[in-house]
Amino acid sequence: MKNTPRSGNRGPRIRIQFLIVLMAFVAGCAYAGQAAVPTPGVRLRLSEYQKQNWQVEEGLSENNVRQITQSTDRKLLLATFSGVLTFDGQRFEPVGTVKNPAGVNGAAVNAMLPGLDNDLWVGTDGSGVLHQTAAGVVNVSEQAGLLHERIRTMMLDHAGTLWVATHNGIERFRNGRLERIPGTGTIAGDITVVFADCRGGNGIPGSMLFITSNGLFRWRSEALQALPLPRQYGSPTALFRDRDGGLWIGTDHALLQVLDESANAPVVKEVMGTKSPVTQLVSDAGRNVWVGTRHDGLWRYSPAIGKVAAETAHWGAREGFEDETVRSLFVDDEDNLWIGMLTGGLSRWRKAPFAPYGRQEGLAVGYAAAAFADSRGDLWLGSWGQGLFHKHGEVTVPVPLPEMQPSTPIRALTEGKPGEIWVGTWFDGVYRVTEKKKQHYRLGIESPVNAVSALLYSREGELWIGTYTGIFRFSSGEPGKGAADRLLDNKLITCLSQDQDGSVLVGTSEGLFRVKGQTVTAIKGLTHPYVLSLSRDLAGDIWVGSRRGGLGLLQGDHVAPLQVGGALGSLPIYSGLEDFDGHLWLGTSRGILRVSREQMQRAVDRHGTVPDVVLFGKADGMRSSDCSGPSQPGATRMADGTLWFATTRGFVHTTAVAEDAGPRVAVASIEGWSSAASGEMETLRSNGTLELKPGQADLRIFYDARELSNPGQIEFRYRLDGYDSEWTTTHLRAAHYQHLPPGHYRFEVQARKSGTDWISPSAALGVRQMPHFYARWYFMVAMLLLCGAAAVVWYRRRMHRMRASLAVIVEERNRIARECHDTLMAGFAAVAWQVEATAKRLVDGGDPAAAVQSCELAHSMVVHCQAEARRIIWDLRDSQELSGVLSHALSRAIDAHYREHSIHVDLQVDGTELVLPPGSVHHLVCIGQEAISNALRHASPQRIDVRLVFNKGEVRLEVKDDGCGFQPGRPSAKKGHFGMMVMEERARKLGGDFAVRSTLHLGTEIVVRVPFSAGDAMPVAERNALSAAMW
Repeated sequence: MKNTPRSGNRGPRIRIQFLIVLMAFVAGCAYAGQAAVPTPGVRLRLSEYQKQNWQVEEGLSENNVRQITQSTDRKLLLATFSGVLTFDGQRFEPVGTVKNPAGVNGAAVNAMLPGLDNDLWVGTDGSGVLHQTAAGVVNVSEQAGLLHERIRTMMLDHAGTLWVATHNGIERFRNGRLERIPGTGTIAGDITVVFADCRGGNGIPGSMLFITSNGLFRWRSEALQALPLPRQYGSPTALFRDRDGGLWIGTDHALLQVLDESANAPVVKEVMGTKSPVTQLVSDAGRNVWVGTRHDGLWRYSPAIGKVAAETAHWGAREGFEDETVRSLFVDDEDNLWIGMLTGGLSRWRKAPFAPYGRQEGLAVGYAAAAFADSRGDLWLGSWGQGLFHKHGEVTVPVPLPEMQPSTPIRALTEGKPGEIWVGTWFDGVYRVTEKKKQHYRLGIESPVNAVSALLYSREGELWIGTYTGIFRFSSGEPGKGAADRLLDNKLITCLSQDQDGSVLVGTSEGLFRVKGQTVTAIKGLTHPYVLSLSRDLAGDIWVGSRRGGLGLLQGDHVAPLQVGGALGSLPIYSGLEDFDGHLWLGTSRGILRVSREQMQRAVDRHGTVPDVVLFGKADGMRSSDCSGPSQPGATRMADGTLWFATTRGFVHTTAVAEDAGPRVAVASIEGWSSAASGEMETLRSNGTLELKPGQADLRIFYDARELSNPGQIEFRYRLDGYDSEWTTTHLRAAHYQHLPPGHYRFEVQARKSGTDWISPSAALGVRQMPHFYARWYFMVAMLLLCGAAAVVWYRRRMHRMRASLAVIVEERNRIARECHDTLMAGFAAVAWQVEATAKRLVDGGDPAAAVQSCELAHSMVVHCQAEARRIIWDLRDSQELSGVLSHALSRAIDAHYREHSIHVDLQVDGTELVLPPGSVHHLVCIGQEAISNALRHASPQRIDVRLVFNKGEVRLEVKDDGCGFQPGRPSAKKGHFGMMVMEERARKLGGDFAVRSTLHLGTEIVVRVPFSAGDAMPVAERNALSAAMW
């Protein structure tokens, strides 16, 4: 019943609050549209500039930087004692032929000036002026007879004339010759900002203003005029004309603004005093004049703009300046301020996306805790041990709380009714702060191990207090008035937020819950149960940040996870805000992420990955990248769209350049290439192509995009058309390829600032990988022809060998036929004759002994024919005989025919055995067989020795037995012996000799000598004392 009246009034209250929020949103959008372009009236404290310093440890050749300028390729040029260096924001490199003292006769470089024709003017400290062109280096001072000059500075006027300030006075270079202006006087070494050009007009000729140790002068119409200054300002030490044409003069102790320079005595006004002589003057796009001094650090004079009054600011050793002696100042085309110092090296100051707000800005806070913007446009800042602060406009004051120790950490901030701020502490309860009073409330749970970790004042007027042990809900909106409801006991509450349906979302260390009335519902789908933040965007959607699970979108009672590319996807999300330009800003332990809300929504719907994520850190103006504080809220949005974040080293807030981190579009350029992964960069051809040698294993292509403000925020994507199927996105400035196939390719690279679109033009380079000589077309054709010719030769040789083999076979068949005819048929005929003779004797009743002798002779003839038939059959079956290796063939023949005899047959080869023609092998094997057969049949031997002797041009076959032998001269004494004639006939066919040596009772030796051609014979493996068998 108590809730009935409140429920009845909820509708008008919600409509009024909705109208207020809508009006604030429209106003914020209008402001954001204006704030996207920096206005001159926006001034940063000097402490809020992002500063970075380089010294010798970071690659600078020495810490004395004498002058700074910018070349046409947007690199910085630095004059040092060691020569001229270039700096692209990341690397220092020496310049061409003046990279060492020897190139300038051992003198230091004081000044340099890029020319109009891609040339460079170098002013030295003792060698005069050097002019470096593509053709080489020329000393124009020595050509004019001006030796050992010390150059202070140089300038090109509107007509292209080079003006030179030296220790001897003023000189100018025109018509190819350096000439001195008489009467100017000497120039001290600490006067380095000397010239101011005046174009003239309205009938007044142009002029050149300059200063020397003798004062201020004007050179007009080839005449010199001294311009006196009031003595109270001291001697002039620097002269400068700003971007608007205004003239400024630095003196021994003041900065003067010239109100009228046309008179013979300039009308000046002192705008700022200094404690040391002015050495440098320069202006930026915001019309600020930066003043470098000899011993008093850096000053900034900001003239009045509209309702913003003029002001001066100083930065010296007390503020952390590296060196209070400023040698050079320069503002580049990105409006970065570069400072060269005597011993402090090189520094860059720039307006970064974030500006710090801490001790150096007057806020005595180290570890920031919570930031909250109330409905009146004020900012409340809670610290981790330094109390609570209230920022109204530019004034920030501490807010002491009753009964609270100053070291008590602030854990939570929220707003109840308009102008009513609720403050949660670690172990000191909660406080309510209004304009009239401050009230302290204790919950009864205060202890060092418990804390108020989250606060929420609902649209229904309920106060929700989250602690380490659950939730206190006060329906009355104030502790002590009515009982408190306890919810989610024993759970560590991390954050609270109210959904559009009026329910309250509670983040804990064990998950996310929705509380509606007394009903508590667990939310599913979390990638990690530890919820760190609940962030509502301008559309009313709630994004859930967890400790290790990244980010997710709440959809009903389920969390849809969001995939963020790379290592950023697992970062803990401690806070989140949406700006008026559709970006969600997320505080993490590694910096602040900026992500397009539209891309995030699309990634959730399509289960994809957010491609464009920008990570801001120390290089973007933050003193610390760590936004990991447990207090709530860790970030807040002001009515004007400025975003504030708590970090471990104070607070940071966005600036006018936060959305695009600079207006310039990053344009990629290809710098060079290297033939090895660790090789030095080589320049490219002028035709924009790259030809690689055959077999080149490694290729690195170097590219860059000139960005002096923050080169680490530049992303590149590249591809090698014809090799890569898609783009490769990286922060590196080199592409590496290995083992490219021969062919033509096109390398393309494009640059952008992180989080922006790929809209800049791409740079391209033609690449040709030359093939090896064996991969060229003419080599392929030659190899094809060679293979064809080889195939023809092989085919012809094979046909020749096949014909030769066939001829051998035919010849062998003919030989066997002849042998059958000459041996077997003749033998059979003789047997027939003997049988007929025996039959005739038996019929005639002749002598029985003669008939018996005739039968024995016929039997002997039959046995011989049987042996001959066996040999012929073996010849037909043994196809391996044609191998040409005579010892192998003899070994097989001996093993096949004589193993049944218990006689030792030994085969021995002397000399280097050669492969003989198949016909020779056949006949020699047959001779050997016949000789062994005759010995076995007729000599009754115990041992037979077969010996092959290979001499030069002939082979000798010796078959010797230890049998009975026979009487020499009667080879046919043995009846029926026809083998001798066959062996002799075979030897004659081979063109050889046949001899028989025999001694009665001592054995017989048959020797055959056969010649051969050395060109037709090939050596085989030596095989000595080959024993065919042992019987």
